[in-house]
Amino acid sequence: MKWKDRLNFIRQNMKKNKSRVFMTILATAIGCAFLIVLASVGFGAQRFIVNDIMQDRSITEIQVQGKRAVEEGENPGVTKADIEKFEEIENVKAVSHKIMVENETTVQYEGYSTQSSARAVDFSAEKKAGLNLSSGEMPEAENEVIVGYHLNQYLHKEEGLTDEELYNEEGVVKEKYQLGESLLGKTIQMEVRQFKDGEMVSETFPLEVVGVAEEPARDWQKDRDVLISSAMLTNIESFTGTTNGQMIRPEMSEEEINSIQDAEQERTYQQVNVIASNMEQVESISQTLKDDGYHIYSVTEELDQINIVFAVVKTGLVIVGAIALLIASIGIFNTMSMAVTERTQDIGIMKAIGGHPKMIRSIFLMESGYIGLMGAIVGVIVAYLISFAINQILPIVIQQVFNESPDTVIQLSYIPPYLVLLCVALSIGVAMLSGMKPAKKATNIDVLRALRRDI
Repeated sequence: MKWKDRLNFIRQNMKKNKSRVFMTILATAIGCAFLIVLASVGFGAQRFIVNDIMQDRSITEIQVQGKRAVEEGENPGVTKADIEKFEEIENVKAVSHKIMVENETTVQYEGYSTQSSARAVDFSAEKKAGLNLSSGEMPEAENEVIVGYHLNQYLHKEEGLTDEELYNEEGVVKEKYQLGESLLGKTIQMEVRQFKDGEMVSETFPLEVVGVAEEPARDWQKDRDVLISSAMLTNIESFTGTTNGQMIRPEMSEEEINSIQDAEQERTYQQVNVIASNMEQVESISQTLKDDGYHIYSVTEELDQINIVFAVVKTGLVIVGAIALLIASIGIFNTMSMAVTERTQDIGIMKAIGGHPKMIRSIFLMESGYIGLMGAIVGVIVAYLISFAINQILPIVIQQVFNESPDTVIQLSYIPPYLVLLCVALSIGVAMLSGMKPAKKATNIDVLRALRRDI
């Protein structure tokens, strides 16, 4: 019997018992949809968390946070020698390094002012590392700077206002008190203070804004830093007389003051990021840095841990969902057993005219597989509809329950294509396994008894 004839034979017999076959396909579809939707929650949660982690951090970035163990008298921080060592590592694209100006710096512009943080950077290294600007260009002169995207929103006039009157709910200066214009191309004044001879004195440094940093990826992040050159940091240190522009406070001991005024003290960098040429090189560079005794952190390490956790979660969800398919397989077994009993005479006739047992077995396995395929197709369609509904309803639920709108689009349910293929294959496989015993029973039927309908 040709395959085409076998398919026609299967369809004709399935039409004779539409209700029973329909209920069996429905049970299989429910099991398949349950499996996909359940697993899709695990995939969706993993995708959302991974995207959230990677939203404002480069996957090729490795943060170096210092040395694990140092010899007596050795500096535990990252020094210039360490930076040069990192740059010589194979497949390192750039080494970004910043020094925090440890002073209560104030930025001023035409009567507007605000507290800000100043960081000394190597702009050529930052450019290689991928520092992006929303406008302007990279600084070249020592007095040229890059300002944070939100700095102009914090500049305000001193009008004796309370914090509640000055700031909005997001902690930003209310629009009516803001500067209201871009700082690009403007010359701002950065005020640095220091205790000298028991009195507080200050010095202002004129800085030309040639670039504005890119807006942070997260809505709640506000960037009002000022990125200055190493030469400008040296000027600040000349005024303060301390390393990194640290402020001398009256409560400090003589020993502490001498420590921060030590000009021979080796400079350390508080924020050092090693940028790999590509994602594939992150692991090898990370291992090299670990072997050299550095404390490091990279997004890939966090992603590895998250992927392991979600691999366990998704496996558990798939197993729970597979139970529904196993329950549906009981219905397929019963349907196929009834089909063998009802078609006993047909089986006897096929054997009498020379039908091979393998051919008879294949017909019943094909029928059970066909039921599994139909159930899987219906289940996949239903699963996509449920997944779409979940993703549409979730923001509404969050709005109603927590009375706030999510800042980012939350896709709790995500169905990757390979999950669909896996589920379809699993559905067909379970269906065919359920039909194996009835198919075997069909091949063992005695011809004479089948024709006499003694079975």
